[in-house]
Amino acid sequence: MKIALTLSGGALRAAAQIGALRFLEERGVEIAAVSGSSAGSVVALLIASGWESRRIEGFLRSLRKRDLFRLSRGAGIFSLDGVERLLRRELGHPEYGDLKIPCITCVTELESARSHYLDAGDPIGNVVASCALTPIFSPRKVGKLWCIDGGFSDNLPVRPLKDRGYRVLSLNVNPLEGGVPETFRSLLMRSLMIMLNSNIRPSRELSDVHLEIEGVARMHLFDFSALDKALESGYRELKSAWPEIERHFRSTRVL
Repeated sequence: MKIALTLSGGALRAAAQIGALRFLEERGVEIAAVSGSSAGSVVALLIASGWESRRIEGFLRSLRKRDLFRLSRGAGIFSLDGVERLLRRELGHPEYGDLKIPCITCVTELESARSHYLDAGDPIGNVVASCALTPIFSPRKVGKLWCIDGGFSDNLPVRPLKDRGYRVLSLNVNPLEGGVPETFRSLLMRSLMIMLNSNIRPSRELSDVHLEIEGVARMHLFDFSALDKALESGYRELKSAWPEIERHFRSTRVL
């Protein structure tokens, strides 16, 4: 069985997507195409490069805070140069034609706030731009455009895959939890989650199947200590939902 995957942003919460990928591998599901925003775009690019879940997990575990939080000389507080350097070390300077399957990266144009769905140019440069969560990270230039985190405009870029005729399983790692925040940090996190979830509503409707990974709802975006829990949540929750998901995909034509 073949399906396409759309992966939301969510910083280190993206580990849950790797857990879900591990389950799909065990079930023998073939990934036909991928799309993603922000951290989801990194996972998508590694999948498109032919990496299996264990190797992607190893890459994620190789990240250190110093890779993410390098002081920037630009408009943001930090630079993503360390992340780009790691991706270049692993992948070199790939072109889209080198990838094993189609890969689409969503970025947000800083000036117009428009979404751009990229499948041309420099795959790594596009992915790093998609991760530029301003004002934490500095904007990145793609061609002549200054771009920021794809999640600001479309945190679940299902449409470009649907426009190409794929059946899509979308995975969101930013579920909203109940309750009223009582601290500045929790209020900031809640506000960000509201913003991210508001722009995925149309994408949920476009998806053939959509899964919210609930186990990461309380995970801080940059909590390295929660990686194991996130991986397990993605694996466990997709496994639990799989009988119904599999029935849906087997009852419809999948590219």
